[in-house]
Amino acid sequence: MTTLSLSSFPATIYVNCKQCAKEINVHHLADCDFMICPACNAYLEHTIGNEFQLKRTLNKLEFTPVIKVDAIGIIDEEEFKVIAYLEKREKGTSYKWREYILFSYKKGYATLSEFDGHWSIIKGREFFTDLADLTDGHSTNVRYLNSDFHLFNKYTPETIAAVGEFGEDILTTKIKAVEFVSAPFMLVKEKQGQKFIYYLGEYLEPKKIAEAFKIDVNTFPNRIGIGAIQPSKYLDRWNSLFTITGLAIIGVLLIHLLIGYLKPEKELFYESFQLAHNEVNGNNTIKSFATPSFEITDNSSNLEFYISSAVTDNWLEASMVLVNELDNRTWEVSKGFEYYSGYEDGASWSEGERYAEVMLSNIPKGKYHINIYPYSGDPNRDILLIKVTANASMWRNTLLTCLALCLYPAYCWYRMRNFEKKRWDNSNYSPFVS
Repeated sequence: MTTLSLSSFPATIYVNCKQCAKEINVHHLADCDFMICPACNAYLEHTIGNEFQLKRTLNKLEFTPVIKVDAIGIIDEEEFKVIAYLEKREKGTSYKWREYILFSYKKGYATLSEFDGHWSIIKGREFFTDLADLTDGHSTNVRYLNSDFHLFNKYTPETIAAVGEFGEDILTTKIKAVEFVSAPFMLVKEKQGQKFIYYLGEYLEPKKIAEAFKIDVNTFPNRIGIGAIQPSKYLDRWNSLFTITGLAIIGVLLIHLLIGYLKPEKELFYESFQLAHNEVNGNNTIKSFATPSFEITDNSSNLEFYISSAVTDNWLEASMVLVNELDNRTWEVSKGFEYYSGYEDGASWSEGERYAEVMLSNIPKGKYHINIYPYSGDPNRDILLIKVTANASMWRNTLLTCLALCLYPAYCWYRMRNFEKKRWDNSNYSPFVS
């Protein structure tokens, strides 16, 4: 467990405000060029020694800081002290956010930023030395951490109110910021004059910050909407399920192929039968008939029945009774088909099929024949083709299984995409808007 070491920070210096004479504590005098009195909002400039000169009086704070100036906490094993708090807005808009300036005696400065209840910690080259390798360009993407960061926002920040100490003049320093996002990270490119500096931001849950500074998480502002780099739980699920589901589908297909290898398809017979008609009381009927005997040699098999006839603008149906010749057990199925065609408005059309298929499962080994009871609306129908296949490949069941495996990943993909669309609603550079 990492513990705080208060002696790691420089000793606090106390100076008196030039406007209200209140005693103010300065945490890092060597880097303190400007300071704001928490009592009267006087903006003081550091001159020489412990002397500060009054520059002007700033606006009062609009919000009460969640984390107090002087608070000390540990974030990612790094010890920080809060030395300033700022309230900012985007120039020319009503968008406002809050920043807490953190000081690490070992590495330097970082910023905790909060907008609409969404928090991120932003660090510079002192923490990530490879940020210095990033060069400025005019692309909408930046490659970093093996990820593509996409342009999200361009703005000029303005300070509305503040308290604490600063290493620069926060009122006159002009910064143009560009943000690139790849949740849960953000690259911030700041331009001061002709100089470009990159910073890396990472999304933080309020609970983590509350634990770091030992404050009540219930005092944090409520989250509104989706943050610019708020991670999506459905993205993590999609990424993991994409691989797992792919492996599961491959497994199902391999099992299907293995079963097909161990129990290959076997054609029991394939034969055309001449249909005999009866004229009874003016009604045309087709005589029933039986197929030749065939044998199933596997202990258990599925049987696929395929029937076909060249019906035209008519229909045919057949009831088929599979009979075990040893014990007279029977299995009955019925199947029909129809086919119609024509020519209308200068174009030909057709609908239906001239064949049908039906499956029986778990048929035990033995000798069988099939009793056929055909029916047709065509009195001239004279041929019926029948094919029986044992151990027919049941691709339909396999494909349905694969489809079922894809349902939850598809749901996660939909939620992930919807989450991303809402995230980019806050940007003028949304990839979801053409």
